[in-house]
Amino acid sequence: MKHFSKNSWNLVWVLARTDFKLRYQGSVLGFFWALLKPLFLFAVLFVVFSHFFGQQTPFYGYQLLLGIIFWNFFSEGTLLGLTSLQSKSHLLKNISFPRWVAVVAATLQSFLSFLIQWLLFFVFLLFSGLSFSLWQFCFLGIYILLLYALVLGFSFFAAPFFLRFRDFNQIWEVLLMVGFYAAPIIYPLSMMPPWLQPWLYSNPVTFLIEHARGVLFLGSVSRWDHHAIYFSAVGLVFLVGGWFFRKFEKRVVELL
Repeated sequence: MKHFSKNSWNLVWVLARTDFKLRYQGSVLGFFWALLKPLFLFAVLFVVFSHFFGQQTPFYGYQLLLGIIFWNFFSEGTLLGLTSLQSKSHLLKNISFPRWVAVVAATLQSFLSFLIQWLLFFVFLLFSGLSFSLWQFCFLGIYILLLYALVLGFSFFAAPFFLRFRDFNQIWEVLLMVGFYAAPIIYPLSMMPPWLQPWLYSNPVTFLIEHARGVLFLGSVSRWDHHAIYFSAVGLVFLVGGWFFRKFEKRVVELL
């Protein structure tokens, strides 16, 4: 239990908050960049692709922004988690504390930006003309927690793996670029050929984007069997990632 003591969790919050502040320190707009970057991307994609997909997709702008927010956190969270041990090498070499703290703090830092973006999204929803029920926000909260568990599970595996194979972050950045276009962010999944749609679900964010859109904009939850499979898959990623991290945790300082 000492490994997961209150002091360890306090350290997680201190590191995450400090990194979040340092990230925007010295910039004129500060943490507003956490809002502006996804908005700039949204504006460019909306101008370019709304002519192609906007007519066939109700509330296309809102659906596009939702997909961007989900993907941004997955991309940023996994990249920060992947390099979390390396970025905290100066602390890990000189201070004794549980190694998992550095990984959780890195993903939590990205999660703070994610939550700020969601607050902006909810403000935009006020102008959508749609009405929402409590159950819809509860399901959305479940999808957000699933995404965080996925990011954290991957990070537990990737952080020590990166210390052994330093090219992994470059490979992961390429895979993220491919994954952005392989996920139904810009285009609706229904426009893809039926034989291709199951393959697009191999992208772990596709499920969350599609079902979050269904809950918010269609007011329905579909395919409970898909939910059960996805819950199990995320749980497996988290458990395997945690096991892998524990296996290599004692060698972290040696590999830095």
